[in-house]
Amino acid sequence: MPPQDESKFADALRQAIRDARVTQAALARELHTDQGQVSRWVNGKAFPHIDTVRRIEEVLSTDLSDSFATSTPDYELFVSAPISGLADEDVPEHHNAVAKVVAAAGQHVNSLYWPGEQIRSAADRRMAAADMVTERNMRALFGCPAYLYLQFSEVVRPSSAFVELGFALGRRMKITIIVMAGLTTPYMLRGFGAVAAELKFLPKARIYTEVTSADDAASLISNNGRELLGLM
Repeated sequence: MPPQDESKFADALRQAIRDARVTQAALARELHTDQGQVSRWVNGKAFPHIDTVRRIEEVLSTDLSDSFATSTPDYELFVSAPISGLADEDVPEHHNAVAKVVAAAGQHVNSLYWPGEQIRSAADRRMAAADMVTERNMRALFGCPAYLYLQFSEVVRPSSAFVELGFALGRRMKITIIVMAGLTTPYMLRGFGAVAAELKFLPKARIYTEVTSADDAASLISNNGRELLGLM
């Protein structure tokens, strides 16, 4: 579910800075980040990672745990991968590739939701009740601020991942797309950058189609963290 009070952490952080008699610039220096990032936290435009929150608490001698817990969404990142659209024989390898990237993303987000985590084979895929899975996934997606699409095998049939991607685009979520080099890019993303530049109501998406392996994709996320995922 979406957070009950998105401004509570921002208000608490602003008050803690004031009580500590420091400036946002001084706090940014202590955290080895830029002042603009601190400003986004204070104004409720973004949330820091939980490890950063703990560091802020140390610097400001304060407790932000309650306000942080009540302000942040249940899941910061929704990870979508077209498992239902893959050939049966490709499901295990694709699952392992996605799992590797999800592990890298998990180091930079407070919480994530990956619907396909338990689907390691075609048999697992057939066991799922489609209506229940769709309802559960869409509820999680509705509350997420950021969306990550991953594809490491060719898609050969319609996939619910494309529905999730369309939903994310419609809600103007922060979107990152990684498709392994040589694979067919989802139709709706072909030329998307140029279209989004003309149609201002569309969100800007980070699209990477040159990665050659799951290791490359994991490194891309590890090296760029929350900024690449749209959570800065």
